[in-house]
Amino acid sequence: MKALRMTKDGLSAPILSIEDIPTPSPGPGEMLIKIHASSVQPADILNSKGGFGITTVPRTPGKDFAGTVETGPSSWKGKKVFGTSGSSFSFTKDGAQAEYTVVPIEAVAEMPKNLSFPQAASLGTPWTTADLALIRAQAKEGETVMVLGATGSVGSAAMEIAKLKGCKTISVGRHGTDVVSTSDSELKGAKELTGGKGPDVVFDTVGDFKLTKAAFDVLAFNGRLVTITSPRQGSTELSVDILSLYRRQISLVGCNTAAHPQEEMGQMLRELAPAFESGKLTPPEEKGMTLITLDQAPDAYSGKLKKAVIVFDK
Repeated sequence: MKALRMTKDGLSAPILSIEDIPTPSPGPGEMLIKIHASSVQPADILNSKGGFGITTVPRTPGKDFAGTVETGPSSWKGKKVFGTSGSSFSFTKDGAQAEYTVVPIEAVAEMPKNLSFPQAASLGTPWTTADLALIRAQAKEGETVMVLGATGSVGSAAMEIAKLKGCKTISVGRHGTDVVSTSDSELKGAKELTGGKGPDVVFDTVGDFKLTKAAFDVLAFNGRLVTITSPRQGSTELSVDILSLYRRQISLVGCNTAAHPQEEMGQMLRELAPAFESGKLTPPEEKGMTLITLDQAPDAYSGKLKKAVIVFDK
């Protein structure tokens, strides 16, 4: 089969090439998936540059996928499925950017009937990251969740999942309803929108420590600050007022999907899938994607092609 192969995990430009490699065979508890689409996520590009530290090479990258079950339990064979990575897939085990891939049976979800393969292949990383962050922050019905970077793929997913959970939402951005302006450097608008209480949960998808510290300051009593990111340049150390932290009972929470098994990610997608099918959650539109062939994948990793989705039967 043809696969995108990463042959260097160095700190400089990655070495990516299309190779012919043996089609993998599923073991006990696994299934063989014929891949129809695999999105190129920012995390994939970071992985190709050695950004995760756990990746071994040579390796087939690609966290997110959609396809059909080729070999597996009879109840699954031929079904359209989608999935994403966990702690090993695309890092220490070959990922999805190949004609076939092997995953644990519990790592996949049936595709919502109203989605195309490229749409389903674009859901995994952003939606499981958003869901996991809100789970780890223990966001509850009736609470207020404020998202830094609410217009990004993870941030917008978090806004929708929070609403699905029955939470009130506040976005930090430039326009819209229930928005704290980015020009409000101290995020005072968050207090105004919550009657002086402050948000119960802040989800930081940006990594701008000025905003992070401002968000910490406006959190409600018993508030939780959950983050998936850090500054791209400079120090990654965040300084907070420990006196304020313990008196207000604030929790600082990290969220790293690569620390969780692929089966757990599959369970999240199985729980989210009905909401995509019913229209309660909004999938990305295919017209906003750049559909490419496997041969074009290195261009997507170099940044020449944005929002790229590799389509194997184009």
